[in-house]
Amino acid sequence: MSQTEFFVHSRNAQLFARAVVPNMPRRTRDGRIAVFVLSHGLLDNIDAPVFRHVQETFNKLSIASVAFDFHGNGCSTGTTSYGNYYNEADDIASIVQYLQTTGIPNSGPAFVLGTLGHSKGASSMMLFAFKHMHMCPPLLINLSGRFWLAREITMRWTKENQRQLRESGKFLWRRYGTKPTKSNGTKIEGTANAKLVREYWISLDDMAERSCTDMSVVQALPLHRCFVLNITGSKDQIVPDDDVWEYDRLMRMAAPNEDRVVTRIVPGAAHFWNKQRELCALDRSLVRWLNDVLPKIGL
Repeated sequence: MSQTEFFVHSRNAQLFARAVVPNMPRRTRDGRIAVFVLSHGLLDNIDAPVFRHVQETFNKLSIASVAFDFHGNGCSTGTTSYGNYYNEADDIASIVQYLQTTGIPNSGPAFVLGTLGHSKGASSMMLFAFKHMHMCPPLLINLSGRFWLAREITMRWTKENQRQLRESGKFLWRRYGTKPTKSNGTKIEGTANAKLVREYWISLDDMAERSCTDMSVVQALPLHRCFVLNITGSKDQIVPDDDVWEYDRLMRMAAPNEDRVVTRIVPGAAHFWNKQRELCALDRSLVRWLNDVLPKIGL
């Protein structure tokens, strides 16, 4: 297995990415390396336990993977916001286009086999597949993605947050990031891939943008040439399971046959997939589905 870290330009930012390539990766008939693109959730990054684990799982299946940090997250530059789902869809498109045209650094030409998104990254992934339909890969994996973006999490905002929103139109929700840089923007000596400590503000405009983002566009995905796996945990307290069932319902109505869309509820699993038993159960769902669909697309 080889691991390579690199940056990809996307609009006005540099996206930090990590490629994991097996020693003998699956390849297309013309020799390109089959690769999955992984997109993280709200204020997360590629070092989330679920992404480290999924990259290991793909490696065991001889599938390469590229995880990356969205604008304003992790080691990527730029800024992020609460309702920027379509901007994140464009970030995914930038990664996919880079892999299709440049290949995987130090490994060679690539074929984007699929995308896997978690939480906000799953919703952004679906919008990528809709907006950039010509780039939509054969496989889409929606991990704990939200459908009804206008529906807020109970108790996400404190009374003080709500007061500031009414009076000022915005509030500082949290600070995020772990390894600050010096004031001049350079990395602190001795830290690799230093992560900025950033402030995350929520504004009325951000909330309106999120609420107006319509996920029913998944009905228009090219389901005649791609397969979808929806996965969520039965103990997810962030995204209710009726969100995943709405994805399932709409895509099944649009799909040419029933095997194009599969939905699985993992017993006992929560939203962040950070416990070993949850990750093992996720593995079983992923491997079972991939073993079924890979022969159908010639891999």
